[in-house]
Amino acid sequence: MILVGIDSIEIDRIKKTIENPKFLRRYFGTNEIAQLKSRNFPPQSVAANFCAKEAFLKLLGKGIGKIELNKIELLRETSGKPYLKLNNVSEVENFSQFEISVSVTHTRTTATVVVIAEVN
Repeated sequence: MILVGIDSIEIDRIKKTIENPKFLRRYFGTNEIAQLKSRNFPPQSVAANFCAKEAFLKLLGKGIGKIELNKIELLRETSGKPYLKLNNVSEVENFSQFEISVSVTHTRTTATVVVIAEVN
């Protein structure tokens, strides 16, 4: 079975919130914050990370508030390839059975993420 989730966000909406440490702690995981901080919190990347969380929830058929967003991290390999990491998310049963792919893109104004899961 294949599951798909997609989300887009206007980057300007995120630009206004990056300066707020409470926003970062509430919506982003420790590893995610460290990666974004090492790159000086580029707004398009912060927006993409936020989109990935919502796209993943859509893939699962769960709404915002069902899983703490800071437990879902969009991280990047050294090559830049994005991947999802879940931290203590009991609401997602058998996550190890999911083969997850993440695609991230952005323009000057919008970030979009597609998350595809193949369930074995």
